[in-house]
Amino acid sequence: MNSNLLQITTIPISIEIKVTNAKYQYPEGKDRQPKVNITNTQGGYVMKADPIKVKIDTYEARKSLGYGHMTDGDMMSKKAQDGFSLAFQGTARVASEGNMLARGMTASEIAIQNARAGATVETIMEFLPKEGADITFDGGTLSIDYDMGEQEIDWDTVNELPMEFVPGSVELIVRDRPRVEIEYLGEPIYFPASANPNYKPPVLDIKG
Repeated sequence: MNSNLLQITTIPISIEIKVTNAKYQYPEGKDRQPKVNITNTQGGYVMKADPIKVKIDTYEARKSLGYGHMTDGDMMSKKAQDGFSLAFQGTARVASEGNMLARGMTASEIAIQNARAGATVETIMEFLPKEGADITFDGGTLSIDYDMGEQEIDWDTVNELPMEFVPGSVELIVRDRPRVEIEYLGEPIYFPASANPNYKPPVLDIKG
């Protein structure tokens, strides 16, 4: 068997064709988008309020106590003096009741004696007015004046849209050149044959 073999490979040429179509396009750097300007005017409101007025007439209350001819200041001064008098009378009554208890009287006996003396709840209530104050209200007002805001929109449109023509092109790119590759597939060839490490010399027939 002949082990000296050659493998021959033929590789054809490889070509890429790149085609760019012609087209129309807008020039770069041109602003083709419409613009809009919005101006806002802020609104507001003005509020005016007149508070409620309260009128208090104490004439009938003063009259029921016998002080209709007095002013509020005079009546307060008189009531203060009456209050001091009642306080002194109360202090004297407490001291008197203490002496009664010290003499051996019981609480019920002291209450009966005070009732006979006229110290009743009705007597104390005479210090309070029999008529109330006359209170009237003057209703207030509230007015609100509202001023609506405004919004103004201004459109800036583009009237002309210039375009430019870009021509097409065809580009040939050689990816692989044609060639022939030769590859030896056999074993190494030694010369002389004795150079082969596996060489075995022929055996001589000495019997012949």
